[in-house]
Amino acid sequence: MKRKIIKQGHNTLTLTLPSSWAKKLNIKSGDDIDISEKENTLVINSPHHNENKSCEIDIRDFTIPLLWRYFQSAYRSGCDEIKIIYDIEKKEYQDPYHYYTTQFDYAKLGEKIPPKPAITMLQEMTNRFIGMEIIESGRGYYLIQEMAEVSQKEFDRLLRRIFLVTLQLFDRTIRAIEYDEISNPSLCKELHTIDLNIDKFVDYCARILNRIDTDFPEQKKSLIFSSLFILETLGDEFKYIGKHIALSKKSIKKTARLAKLVREHFEIYYKMYYSFSREQSIEFGKKDFEVYETHFNIKDEFSGESRSIMRHLMMISKLTLGLVELRIQMEF
Repeated sequence: MKRKIIKQGHNTLTLTLPSSWAKKLNIKSGDDIDISEKENTLVINSPHHNENKSCEIDIRDFTIPLLWRYFQSAYRSGCDEIKIIYDIEKKEYQDPYHYYTTQFDYAKLGEKIPPKPAITMLQEMTNRFIGMEIIESGRGYYLIQEMAEVSQKEFDRLLRRIFLVTLQLFDRTIRAIEYDEISNPSLCKELHTIDLNIDKFVDYCARILNRIDTDFPEQKKSLIFSSLFILETLGDEFKYIGKHIALSKKSIKKTARLAKLVREHFEIYYKMYYSFSREQSIEFGKKDFEVYETHFNIKDEFSGESRSIMRHLMMISKLTLGLVELRIQMEF
């Protein structure tokens, strides 16, 4: 929508607010509003912008993955009070924290986590989300509330942790490959647990971006959101690699060469994110070619689980390239 600038007095320019927007946010004459400058953009916040945001989620007939997505979305969007409605007749729920490590192909690798009562299931899920606690329970419901303040400083700290934990995943996976930790179900659990930290930090960073005003321009904020979700997806690839290592009956040591190259590929991006330069872009481009050339030259030597490991390593490389594209765009 367009608005005409009106000159009032000698140096004052005024702008009318859309009446529908003002009515929706209950803005009245005489109210103070916050206006912040972000490059060539003015951001107007209503006096009610920082009021508590609450929601209600009815989980009756939900699968565990659907419950997880609903709760995660409410958390990321900035809700500081979430009411969960559950089925009082249902006595047991699957464990949400380890759901994927006990389902499908993972079921071949280890124990089955026993089902749990609603309160135990919800408490474990709530513990996974930074700053949230169950504060009240009643017949057929639980009330979950934010118990900590969010800040951009916390965002910066946790974004750095996402990069460092991803490098930890690389190092643990490379060690497992070099020492041929095949037929080892515990490796899947270990990688899954490390990756859960990435998921937790990504959710909290997304929550901060939605919850508070930051110094990031709106265009850059959307690029950061996209980067966060790619980093989460990239972390998931290590769980799949762990599964293939655990299922392998033959040595997978030869995949270490590509794994180390892909780690170097990602580490260049990590450095680029915080200290962008043309020279690092060139270095990344060369490493990108080296990764693909190496994969092309050796891929026919592999079969079975080793071939699957190579495929997931290449997916990590492709996701890293996507992250670099987003980082380059932040410069413009």
